[in-house]
Amino acid sequence: MDATDREIVLLLQHNGRLSHEHIAQQVNLSRPAVHERIKRLEERGILRGYQAIVDWSALGLPITAFIWVRVSTDKIPCNDSGQEIMHLHCQNALLVECHRVTGRWCMLFKALVASPLALQHLIDRIRTLPQVQETMTTMVLSTLMEQGQQQTECQ
Repeated sequence: MDATDREIVLLLQHNGRLSHEHIAQQVNLSRPAVHERIKRLEERGILRGYQAIVDWSALGLPITAFIWVRVSTDKIPCNDSGQEIMHLHCQNALLVECHRVTGRWCMLFKALVASPLALQHLIDRIRTLPQVQETMTTMVLSTLMEQGQQQTECQ
């Protein structure tokens, strides 16, 4: 992967709907050359897909929270616990990410919720699982930068 491929990846990460023509202009290549490079990046698994950036507030989930979870791996392996937690269904709450982490905690979840009460219900559901030993939650006040989006000033 050379500098031009990296530039193409960054352009597509920012906006996956850019035309090959537009990308070609940005990286000083022909449209067919950009098409071939993107095809190779996809074949190599570097570009794994394209996604929409969702305004979760418009869908009634304006609050983002991060939930740290520690589980006992004596009962269920950590990966299985992560899958089980991700599949919990709670009204007005959605778990969108799960990360294995080092340190005191085993996993970190990103949750989108409609209200603090919905977050409370989600945390209560997570804590009912027998392998869950402890949780710690942090609510997001504002997002300064997120994949595909950027806020330029504090509000």
